[in-house]
Amino acid sequence: MGIRALRPGEYVTMCNDMGSARSASAGRFTFLILMAGAGLMIAGPVSPALGQAAGSPVSGSSSSADDGLRSLYENFLHFARLGRFDAADAYAGSLLAHGDLTPIRLLELADSDPRSIDTLTFLVANSTVGDNAAAVLEVIRQGEFERRQDRDRIQANVEKLGGHPQMEFNAIQRLQESGEYAVPWMIQALMDPARSDLHPRIVSALPKLGKPAVSPLVAVLDTSDPALRRFAVDALGEIGYPQALPYLGRLLATPDLPSDLAEACVEAIDRIVGRRGYRADLAPAGQFVALADQYYREAGSVRADPRLEWANVWRWDADAQFLDHVTVSRDIFGPVMAMDCCNNALDLESGNVPALSLWLAANVRREARLGFDVESGDPNEQAAPDESRPDDFPRAIYFSRTAGPAYCQRVLARAVRDHDADVALGAIAALRAVAGSSSLIGDASGQEPLVQALRFPNALVRIKAALALAESLPRSPFYGSETVVPTLAAAVLQTRGLGMVVVDPDEAALNRLLEGLGAEGVRAVGHSSFYPALDRARRELDWVSGFVLASNSAGPDVHDAIGVLDQDADLRNAPVILLSNPSDEMRMDDLAATDDRITRLDAAADAAVVIARLDAIAGAVGSYLDDQGLALDMAVQAAHALRLVAVDGRSALDPHGAEYALIRALQVGGDENLQVAAADALAGLATAQPQHALAVAATDAGNTRSLRVAACAALAESAKRNGNLLDEPELNALINIAIDEADLTLRTAASQATGALNIAPDTASEVVRRYRS
Repeated sequence: MGIRALRPGEYVTMCNDMGSARSASAGRFTFLILMAGAGLMIAGPVSPALGQAAGSPVSGSSSSADDGLRSLYENFLHFARLGRFDAADAYAGSLLAHGDLTPIRLLELADSDPRSIDTLTFLVANSTVGDNAAAVLEVIRQGEFERRQDRDRIQANVEKLGGHPQMEFNAIQRLQESGEYAVPWMIQALMDPARSDLHPRIVSALPKLGKPAVSPLVAVLDTSDPALRRFAVDALGEIGYPQALPYLGRLLATPDLPSDLAEACVEAIDRIVGRRGYRADLAPAGQFVALADQYYREAGSVRADPRLEWANVWRWDADAQFLDHVTVSRDIFGPVMAMDCCNNALDLESGNVPALSLWLAANVRREARLGFDVESGDPNEQAAPDESRPDDFPRAIYFSRTAGPAYCQRVLARAVRDHDADVALGAIAALRAVAGSSSLIGDASGQEPLVQALRFPNALVRIKAALALAESLPRSPFYGSETVVPTLAAAVLQTRGLGMVVVDPDEAALNRLLEGLGAEGVRAVGHSSFYPALDRARRELDWVSGFVLASNSAGPDVHDAIGVLDQDADLRNAPVILLSNPSDEMRMDDLAATDDRITRLDAAADAAVVIARLDAIAGAVGSYLDDQGLALDMAVQAAHALRLVAVDGRSALDPHGAEYALIRALQVGGDENLQVAAADALAGLATAQPQHALAVAATDAGNTRSLRVAACAALAESAKRNGNLLDEPELNALINIAIDEADLTLRTAASQATGALNIAPDTASEVVRRYRS
């Protein structure tokens, strides 16, 4: 078959030849033009298979499995390039289901067609055969991975380095394809005296492997063999990659290092610094910390290959005298390497504070990405494996607690700066266990990270930070202290479902959306202007889970409205959905691009679409707790913390700021554990409203007996602390229960409350006379 690039103008001629120009769909036409423009189409004799029904793979004339695989692969690409996706998809399905298909064989087929990878990549994103194209591409990638690691192939190519120049050139190319996997066998050959004739060729070839060889070569520096060290040092200097600098610096600082090796280290360092313009004024420990930070941030120069699911951590096995690797998930490669670099820094300087704090942060991140609960110390929790750690490796929180508050604060500072919720939660959990008030709040400047975490975008982090601060019972006001109680109050109310604020000058559109949200079970308020809508929200909603702002809002416009929200501690993290007409799309997209909590929808979006987008933002940035079980747990913990502050009586925090939230939690119901926790917290508040709410809960026959008993107990505690603050009707209702209630348990609980309320003597006398013999 003659193969050449098809010019876009030839599309119509080709379709006429096939008798299908009139029936070609617009989508297929567009695809073919794109393929032709990309130089990925073929023209020439049309395959006989085109006469068949689409989707019916042709049986090859050869009975061999190899010919069958080749036929399926070639026909798949052929029909895909012609836009016959139904036929192409059928061939791809047969290829993937073929019993003799292996990654290596499919890779060989792909190698036989230089444009096949480009075609497959194009198909994945631009055709209906994309799923099967992606599956074929994945098998080819697996073949590449397997071929790179093939020990026999690598060793054969190492031997071929000793051949004639063309053979050596070809061998180097094959070793470059194997990349990091070639290094152990090249090093092993250098350790073999019987292959000394190969050594100069291997030493010459090692640097030609380039960047992939750096990680295994720096591990070779841990050997005690000075000759191997010299080979590695020279290769690293010639490659010139700055990742090697801390390792070379550490080797140079080794006591009693042979002078020739020391000189080689200096030369290698000078070559790297001169080539890359990299700073070399840091001591090796500082360089290791700097490299660890790059790994932690997953900087492009050191991150794992994003095309692969796994990455290698190279280590020198002193017992086996062999360069080996541990394979880890790509997701944890950065944290694992950061921890290794920090270990190297601590070996050089045991008191290196940045190294230890970064190691702790990386360990928490590693656990989170493996699927562990970073707030737990359970050694038996199951998650994804990490072969870089021993089986008995303690949990991250063990190390954080052991390090103490100062290091945990440094970890939290990094998490706050990075907006990393997982690391923040791990640090806060450790702080709650080991830190006192003075360690948590710092000085009046508010620089302590736990205080800064009260403004974290993620709601769970904010709540956990507020819990930690409240439980520490601070004795003096501190920067940000006014945010703690409102944060806990908001946590108490987040079990109340979604509450949304809608602003739209178009009254018909406003009413349509409000009605739709109400039908979806969302409590929503709205107005044609922003400030009246905000006032209604403060009066009518327990909490605000999000805002919907029409792009043509005025007085203020959407920019200024968002600025107002940013200045409000209760609302600054609420998601904002911008509804725009076509003329405003670009302007609203630009605004949405400035903040992860802001997004844009078409003005015609209905309530279901708005709620789905709101949930998507919450899931992405954690602006509120969309898991109702977690929201309830946090609400109960918040109520307990508020009670702790209230009954302490000496804390700088004022629990009365949560009075409304606690009363609502008690009144509305939904979960009795939260209602009881709210009642207990209300018992510590020294105002009349909490007592009124407790009395209503105690006397309401619609409540469960257990809740009424708990309310009576809380009311009794409130009365002992604050005296009788009840109105006469509330008190009489309680007395009636204490005297006439048939349920003895409830009557006993009510009598405890009436006694604490110090009722009049004649009422007490009536109770006694009622039960005389």
